[in-house]
Amino acid sequence: MAGSPPQPLSLPEEFVLLSHLETGRVHETKQTSYACAAAELGELALRRALLVRPRKTRKLGIEFYGGPGEMELLDPEPTGLGWADALLAELVQATATAPKPVTARRWLRRRGSAALSLHRAALTERGLLHHRPGALFRKERYYPERGARDALINVVRAAYDGRGPLDAHLLFLCQLVESAQLKRDFGLTRWRHQHIDSSRVPAPRLPEDLRDTFNALRTHVPSREE
Repeated sequence: MAGSPPQPLSLPEEFVLLSHLETGRVHETKQTSYACAAAELGELALRRALLVRPRKTRKLGIEFYGGPGEMELLDPEPTGLGWADALLAELVQATATAPKPVTARRWLRRRGSAALSLHRAALTERGLLHHRPGALFRKERYYPERGARDALINVVRAAYDGRGPLDAHLLFLCQLVESAQLKRDFGLTRWRHQHIDSSRVPAPRLPEDLRDTFNALRTHVPSREE
């Protein structure tokens, strides 16, 4: 409808927009794909549709997360978000047919490239990425709409610096920025948010199962060196 405000971006869309450099590239396609798929699961977790159950240990008061991260579907009912509902249906099918529990580690490997392609296409359709097809001696590129990307970077910076509100959605986006090694690109060093709990995680204080889900997902995003 003409004059309507733009629909807010979902977590994977925000992450994909942040990941594309002004050159139209991403730093590392595999890492970006895994993180995009993790952002999809994070969006579903925020909607209380699923959780990831990691293996937790505590040493010297610090929690460590390991294991493949078994996924638990809580509510497969439609969310009203097209890609999320399709993904939930796929997860229901995978859970019903898999001989073993579906894990975050396997899912991100399986889903990554499809997730990145899906959300790139959605951002292109909305004019937030500008696609330049590849040619014989020219690689395909997706150029971010600078104003939208800069505005989102400023939101992330404000969250780090404690100058803006920080909710669960933004917290996980910031965690993905760290896992995908984008902090240096945005001039970020460390959290300066004034509300930090004993686990060094900024406010808001999340339900333990949601915090575990976020931490499990980000541990499965590979580094560029990997």
